[in-house]
Amino acid sequence: MKAKILIILILPAVLASCRKEVGRYDLTEAQKQIIPYEKGQVISFINSEGKTDNVTVTENKLYWDEEIIDSGGFIDNCVMFFKTKKVTLKSEEGNLVIYLKLIANGKDVSPGYVNCSFLIDIRPIGYFDLSNAFDTEGNFLIGGIHDSLEINGKIYYNVIEKTQVPIQFFYNKTYGILQIKRNGENYLTLKSEP
Repeated sequence: MKAKILIILILPAVLASCRKEVGRYDLTEAQKQIIPYEKGQVISFINSEGKTDNVTVTENKLYWDEEIIDSGGFIDNCVMFFKTKKVTLKSEEGNLVIYLKLIANGKDVSPGYVNCSFLIDIRPIGYFDLSNAFDTEGNFLIGGIHDSLEINGKIYYNVIEKTQVPIQFFYNKTYGILQIKRNGENYLTLKSEP
C-alpha cells in the first residue's frame, strides 16, 4: 500500500521532468496590436434592427499555450510553446459574445514573416478563420484586403474582408470588427463617432 502511495506522489514529478521543449514561438509587439481592444473598453455596434448593441471587453490576456508532441514512448514527450493573445467581448445581456484569438504558430513563411493563426468566434452567428501570413510589423500580406472602404458613412483603411456564405465579415487592426453582414444585410456595424 505504501508503495502505491509513493508511486502516486512521485509519478507526476517524473512525468513533468520527461518533457523536452523543442520550440517557443512569440508574437512581435506589432502582431499583438492586430487585436486593438483593451480590457474594460465598450464598443458600440448598430444591430440588424437599427438599435445600438454595446459590448464590453471582459478579457484581454497574453499567455503561453503549449502543445505536447507525442514521441511515441512513455517519456521524453516534446513540448512546443506558442504565445497567444485572447480577447473576449460580451454584451450586457449575454446574447452577443465575441472571442478573438491570435496565436504565433511558429511556421516561418520566409525570413521576416511569421505565420499567425487569427480566429474569431462570434456567437451566435459563426466562426471566422482570418489566419494569414503577417510580417513582423503586423501587416496583412495576402488577398481580401481593401485599401479603403466606406462603412456606415466613414472611410476605413486596410480592411480585411472574409466571406463565408451567407456571412461577410470586415475587420481592420485599428478598429477591430467593422461590420458583419448576413445574406447581404447588416447584422452588426461599428457605430461611427458623430
